[in-house]
Amino acid sequence: MQDIISMKSTHSESQSHKVMKYLLHNFLYSNNNSIIKRALEKYFGNRFADIYFKLSDGYEIVIEVQNSNISVNEIISRTKDYNEKGVHVLWILHGEGKCVASAKYPQDLKHVRISPAENFLHGLYGGRVYYLNINLKKTPSISAFFALHFSKPIKKRLRKKFKTQFDSYYIRDTHHVNLSNLNFLCTTFSGYKIARFYDKNVKSLLKSLITSYCQGKRKVINKTQLKQIIKKFHKKFGKYLIYDVLLDLEKEEIIDINTTLLKKIKKKIS
Repeated sequence: MQDIISMKSTHSESQSHKVMKYLLHNFLYSNNNSIIKRALEKYFGNRFADIYFKLSDGYEIVIEVQNSNISVNEIISRTKDYNEKGVHVLWILHGEGKCVASAKYPQDLKHVRISPAENFLHGLYGGRVYYLNINLKKTPSISAFFALHFSKPIKKRLRKKFKTQFDSYYIRDTHHVNLSNLNFLCTTFSGYKIARFYDKNVKSLLKSLITSYCQGKRKVINKTQLKQIIKKFHKKFGKYLIYDVLLDLEKEEIIDINTTLLKKIKKKIS
């Protein structure tokens, strides 16, 4: 396999996109010993996949490295085309590219703009979006490779879809979770064959933390205890996600919530 590709821009592809593909291809191969075949720009009949891997368990993966603006319909179309060939798809976005509504970094931040594409991928990958940031100096390198989870702002006026003359976006809080390893998980989610990593969904992580905080006992949450939970977890997770998780835990009968308080919580995130 030829491991070098031209780093020059063409009429259809920017230099940064070529660099991202090359760096990510080598980075993932170096950190995943289950890959037995690999290729850059592999042809699949009507598509050129940015990165292709075949795993030791037989799964085939294509990775679409997105730098430029892309519509949700185009993401769906490409994903379905690969799926029809039995191939699982992993989308990775350039965190400082035109595909994002605002630059993304491995940070917990409030009120960040996300594009419709980011919003769709968050649902497609079960509560995470994968990003790659690069350093394009003399010796190009990966400056960050990370996943973000989005949650809605607690202020209802910020939860709508915003539109400008040329595009649209959502406002979300971002939550960063470290990728413990770069092994691939190939699965079917929402009717699509996707590939992702074994990182933990932030909502699941918060569920575990709150359950442990309640000492694993079915506990009645009152106003005082709610304040204590918010104080402990608010900085990283924000109020909306805390309320959402508490409602899930109440439905799962892991905790009980005072009836009056339960109504207030439902109203806050409805």
